[in-house]
Amino acid sequence: MTKEQRFTVTRWIIFGLVALALIIPIVYNKYIKLPDTSSRVVKNIYDHIESLPEGSSIIMSIDFDPSSDEELRPMVMALLWHAFKKNLRVIGMTIWDAAAGGTLIDIFTTVAKEAKKQDGVDYAIMPFKPGSSAIILMLSQDIFAAYPQDYKKAETRDMPVFKGVKSIRDMKFAMCVSAGQAVDIWIVYGKEKGKMPLGAGCTGVMATDYYPYLQSKQLLGLMGGLGAAAQYEVLIDKRGTATDSMKPQTVVHALIIVLIIIGNIIYFINRQKT
Repeated sequence: MTKEQRFTVTRWIIFGLVALALIIPIVYNKYIKLPDTSSRVVKNIYDHIESLPEGSSIIMSIDFDPSSDEELRPMVMALLWHAFKKNLRVIGMTIWDAAAGGTLIDIFTTVAKEAKKQDGVDYAIMPFKPGSSAIILMLSQDIFAAYPQDYKKAETRDMPVFKGVKSIRDMKFAMCVSAGQAVDIWIVYGKEKGKMPLGAGCTGVMATDYYPYLQSKQLLGLMGGLGAAAQYEVLIDKRGTATDSMKPQTVVHALIIVLIIIGNIIYFINRQKT
């Protein structure tokens, strides 16, 4: 067998192993158990929401489009379910784009139906408006000036969900889940103007960018990627998509580590022969 043929065979063996590492955990999902652990930065968000009195108002900014949906949707659904379980009043919005507005509506209506929550009473969904930083600045002054109507064109001033709320200064917590720079905008224009506790959620590759904000106390907590969503599902005792998705991901990562070790061993053995 030539060197090129060995390379081709090896490559297809690796492809096959990766395929099996994905398929087996999916088929036998219920038999695979992951440790029930959570990081401090994720638990900070859980602890804060858990500490809020019933009827407290919070705001959630859903700032990602369908391209990041698989990674960030489970995070938002877990957070929203926790808020509804605590009987908090939740204002949903987006400063990202029109596509994010569709994602916002879909997530809120899905979770609200399961939790038996009423639109306009337990939660409200705001329409997308351009001008991200300007919108947040308006929210810090007058929430009704920024959003006189919800996404269904209903007058927000008449909604029970806004009782006692005039601006984000009256909010007990704000959470931005983003696949872009929306978290930075919320830190600069929301946290500093609204003076409310702020949490952030982002894709896994973005998480390290926000640790300085945790150290400076500008962020209360941080959820990075699918792993953080799975941790939150454990905390609220409602395992779902994130927990199930982490199982094949964990097995594939373990396989990659093993293959790297084997590859290095083979490299050093061949090097000694030559």
